[in-house]
Amino acid sequence: MKGPKRKQVQILLCLLCFTLLLFLLHPAFGSERAVDAARTLRDRGMNPLMVTGIISMVPIFELRGGIPIGIAAFKQNPFLVYLFAVVFNIIPVLPILLFLNPLKRLLENLPVFRGFFRFLSMRAEKNRALVERYEEFGLMLFVAVPLPVTGAWTGSLVAVLMGLKIGKSFLFISAGVLVAGVIVTLLTVLGRLGIMIAAALLLTFAAVYVANIIKSKAKGEINTAHNS
Repeated sequence: MKGPKRKQVQILLCLLCFTLLLFLLHPAFGSERAVDAARTLRDRGMNPLMVTGIISMVPIFELRGGIPIGIAAFKQNPFLVYLFAVVFNIIPVLPILLFLNPLKRLLENLPVFRGFFRFLSMRAEKNRALVERYEEFGLMLFVAVPLPVTGAWTGSLVAVLMGLKIGKSFLFISAGVLVAGVIVTLLTVLGRLGIMIAAALLLTFAAVYVANIIKSKAKGEINTAHNS
């Protein structure tokens, strides 16, 4: 395996190892702030599944916060928790893709918003390398690996910053959210066994992608040979 193919495999395996290391060091995803906020909402009469969804929609928590709270703290059905968390996590994606740039142009010159938009740009810029290298697949992978600096919000910001197509970005970010939800749910419900299953899923995900690249390149080489 040479050149770009080797780099693709290396970056995917590095992401996998880093993710698993983080999971091993921090088996409980839901932060204390997320748990406190969730319990406050529940104590005020909100349905626990709706609370799970709202926590999953908040950019600093997302699925890493919502799913463990719904399953471990509120003892809700894991499938329903997954469904609510994923749907609510996807809700902000399309508005961000559609309206962030016009909103930024309208408000960024106002002092009260200037720092906020600078923060968003810096956060997206720090995470654009993977997406820039692999485009839509990089966007999906970036969202699918449930680390503190990744997720639907940051993925959407990166897509806007890079000027990626809105339709494709929404589909790939949504796919990444679905995968991330499966991973966090497995880890919450199954613990160490969930880590092994999540590792198998990510490795399969990476293997299929690399195989498709090799197949596409082989087809291109055959077509070039025929044309010449």
